[in-house]
Amino acid sequence: MNGFIKRVKNLMKEKKLTQKELSALSGISEPSLCRYLKGQIEPRMDIIQNLARALNVSVEYLLGKSEEECSSAADETIRIVALNRKILSDEDKQQIIEILYGNK
Repeated sequence: MNGFIKRVKNLMKEKKLTQKELSALSGISEPSLCRYLKGQIEPRMDIIQNLARALNVSVEYLLGKSEEECSSAADETIRIVALNRKILSDEDKQQIIEILYGNK
């Protein structure tokens, strides 16, 4: 898990993100994120997925199973929508669906 911690910290540094900002982007509480980054507790897969989305990298990259950190344009779109899902109106959601399925 040390490679995971190192990659998360490096990505935070590259993207100039504080723990507070990463916490907000990932939906992980600050105290929990701090414990993950100190290696005090091991994150579940859903936590790793949230961090990967927030950092715009693949889960495989965070886990050290891939050297390619880039995610696809589709992954980036999913990340943006997921981060904003609570503030999107029903109309916004419908427009996104129409755009994704080519109805507009």
